Amino acid sequence: MEVARVKRSCRYIGVVSLVLILFVMPTLAAAQVSLEVWNDFNPATSIDARALVEAYREYERLNPGVKINHNTMTYADLRQKAVVANQAGTGPDVLHMLGEWVAEFSALGIIEDITDLVENWEDKDQFPASTWAVATSQGRIYGIPSIASTRALVYRNDLFEEVGIAEPPVTWSDLRDVAKKLAVDRDGDGRADVAGFAFCSSTDAVRGPQEFLVLLWSTGAELAVQTDGKWVPGFTVDQVRDVYQLLYDMMHVDKSVPEYIRGWEYNDLDQAFEVGTVAMCQNGAWMANRATRSATGEHWRTAAVPYQKVPATYMEVKVEAIGAHSANKAEAWNLLSYLMSKDQMYSFTKYDNLPSRSDVMALPYYQENEIWCKTFLELVPHGKVIPSIPLSQVFLSSMEYLQAVLYKLATPEQAAQGFYDDTAAYLSTLR
Repeated sequence: MEVARVKRSCRYIGVVSLVLILFVMPTLAAAQVSLEVWNDFNPATSIDARALVEAYREYERLNPGVKINHNTMTYADLRQKAVVANQAGTGPDVLHMLGEWVAEFSALGIIEDITDLVENWEDKDQFPASTWAVATSQGRIYGIPSIASTRALVYRNDLFEEVGIAEPPVTWSDLRDVAKKLAVDRDGDGRADVAGFAFCSSTDAVRGPQEFLVLLWSTGAELAVQTDGKWVPGFTVDQVRDVYQLLYDMMHVDKSVPEYIRGWEYNDLDQAFEVGTVAMCQNGAWMANRATRSATGEHWRTAAVPYQKVPATYMEVKVEAIGAHSANKAEAWNLLSYLMSKDQMYSFTKYDNLPSRSDVMALPYYQENEIWCKTFLELVPHGKVIPSIPLSQVFLSSMEYLQAVLYKLATPEQAAQGFYDDTAAYLSTLR
């Protein structure tokens, strides 16, 4: 009987082993590659993000050996986490970036040089050269442009009609006049119920510096230029003083910008416009999604950002990179080239974003949407990109001086001189 029990046990072990070989082991093998993706596309709040997650799932279905772990966070947290992880010799397989991070992240060794892969990619020519320029540093390509969109003035047409304004403001002078008319005290408590205008000024340095740059560019200035092989400020003290003076006057003279917006970042600004406490702001095509949720969304309109001397806007290009510490760089490239294909890009740039591919931008969906697509595309000729050099210190400085002005700790003249001096000193250290 003992021999029989041993034989039965052996047969049982054999059957179990066969089951493991036939069914369990292939399943384990199918999950042999796990890709960590870091970005700010939150499916809980974004239609496009949900479409992107579906693209991840479709890629997994097409590639059974791959599992995609999607990690979402704000841009400020995303940047900090990427820097800290790099210091520990780790990081994601795929990293979503603001275009202005490329030069800094490539210098820090956070992202991989993919020049050779891009040059041999059949879809490369579908992306405008201006978008590749943002993904390039020191002549090398460090990512694929995923989103390319200008900034516009987003405003409440119903409030314009209520106070008898027929057209959106064109110049800074118009902006001040219109904002004052919109900042009306409707309930008699002594303060405006809706901010005539609002902007970002957080020292987290994400959207605030971008909005600041649009105003600076509109004075005819640049942020930084190369002279005799050296980087120097492309603006004068007077030009940056005019920007600080405009924002100071709108808050403290006109009272059209409330003091409580000091320190706002993009989540604060976008939410305030959505709930109806801001009448005008500089913003992006992603507001189309918020319009679908807002009680006032049907009244939202878009126009060019008001300028001082020359029309200007920020050409925002976001870049998808491969992490330099990734152990799965070949698979990360396969995922990126799949996501940046025509069909996939169309699927996740229809509500919160605009595509970087020319063949996607040419589709009827984008050409026929007057408010959330066509306006932004028409502003492309006035779009400007940030120089491909590490500038995070300059961006932080621009907001620190702006806050000093808004809190009346420095005059616009003093802040402008300080910002100019700090920028010149920093640029002198670049080679």
